[in-house]
Amino acid sequence: MASAAAVPPAALDAVGAAVTSRHVHSLSAAYTLLALDAYARSTPAGVTLGIAEVGQDGRQKPLPLPAGALPRVAVTDAARSIVFSRSGGQAPAYYALSEAGFDRSAPAADVAQGLEVIREIVDAKGAVLTKVKVGEEFFVRLRLRTTGRDRLDQIAVVDLLPGGTEAVIERQATADSSEPGADPASTRARPSALPVGVPGVTTWTPRHVDLRDDRLVLYGSATRSASTFVYRVRATNAGVFQVPPAFAEGMYDRSVTGLSTAATLEVVKP
Repeated sequence: MASAAAVPPAALDAVGAAVTSRHVHSLSAAYTLLALDAYARSTPAGVTLGIAEVGQDGRQKPLPLPAGALPRVAVTDAARSIVFSRSGGQAPAYYALSEAGFDRSAPAADVAQGLEVIREIVDAKGAVLTKVKVGEEFFVRLRLRTTGRDRLDQIAVVDLLPGGTEAVIERQATADSSEPGADPASTRARPSALPVGVPGVTTWTPRHVDLRDDRLVLYGSATRSASTFVYRVRATNAGVFQVPPAFAEGMYDRSVTGLSTAATLEVVKP
């Protein structure tokens, strides 16, 4: 087994390319962190790193870096670009620039990179709704299909509920007492025992359903044939609410993604 000090820079470049292209999951990310930690410990001292913001006027403003092998510093929104520098030593240096937060505006079009997801708010007859009354029950219709492969396994679909609504738990038959410890949110236990989902109009059966206060997370597989998952929701508060896009992604291949368009839902007093 080669020592960490003998690892060529090209190997680290390959690891960085895999992470940048989103080919990473919880297990590979954990091993990557362990490997980078071992590499950092084996790197000889003497390397000095630097970072500077470039303002709109083109001037550079150096940012003080804290001590440590992985120094981290915040960059202001006013920066036009970032300049990294290093001096001393022979070991290669790397950087990562991370940006997080919420979109300022909703996506203007669907995104289908291997997966296509369509989300609609409908009534009992399947007609699209834009306005409902407080206390009224209606439905969310999710349609899912692959766009590049015949089948994709281990995908997750996240559907954020608009404000002023809540998911309605469907009444199910009492579980057989001969199945102690069966997970009612898993179809491996009882296919008809999902906590949400309307029978008869639902053609996609997820492997697991995670029902939270503000969202529904579905785990399963998708094929080229469009499948539909319909669940019931109830209006609880009056107002005009943004309906965030539904999001689908491969759990272990995050380059496969799908995003629906956003919408607006008006909830009025009865």
